[in-house]
Amino acid sequence: MFSFALQRLMQILVTTALASPPAQDPCVGVPGGCPPVNMILPFIPLVGSLLVGFAGGGAVLFTIIGGVQMILSMGDDGGGNKGKMTIIYAIAGFMLALASQALVTFVHTRASVLASATTPHLDFMAAAVGAILSLMNVAFVLVVMYAAFRMVLAWGKDEEFKKGLNMILWAIIGTLVINAASAIVHAVLRLGL
Repeated sequence: MFSFALQRLMQILVTTALASPPAQDPCVGVPGGCPPVNMILPFIPLVGSLLVGFAGGGAVLFTIIGGVQMILSMGDDGGGNKGKMTIIYAIAGFMLALASQALVTFVHTRASVLASATTPHLDFMAAAVGAILSLMNVAFVLVVMYAAFRMVLAWGKDEEFKKGLNMILWAIIGTLVINAASAIVHAVLRLGL
């Protein structure tokens, strides 16, 4: 994937560099002229893939370094913990890179719709509300998963179990409120009031 993204990026750059200038303005004779074109938008996924490839390589490198630190600790708890933390940070960094690429892809798909909008300010607000709604639904799933793990790891402690149950209850209520508000706004807008 990394080599493909790099080859594609090089192909685009070389093709652009070798292109000869047009003999005349290509927009001559087009009614209203040529519409503006966003030249950066197609490069965003390629750059994201390239950076995630680098992050994956770094994660593998630091995981290997952490393993070597654990091997060379020779039974010392400090060296073993240092290797363990190196591995944990490498995995956490790679997960952060994957999450950031997912976020960039999410924003890119939302932004590409806005590029051809006739009412960009309204479409931007609608896309922002849709994006926030989607992110909050993902947050709901994450909170429920965290609360479920907390309930499982309570080991019979009633207070910890109740905290997890309350987390799930409030997450459900919050998600219902957010989705109901969005549905009410869409219903009112469709009525044309």
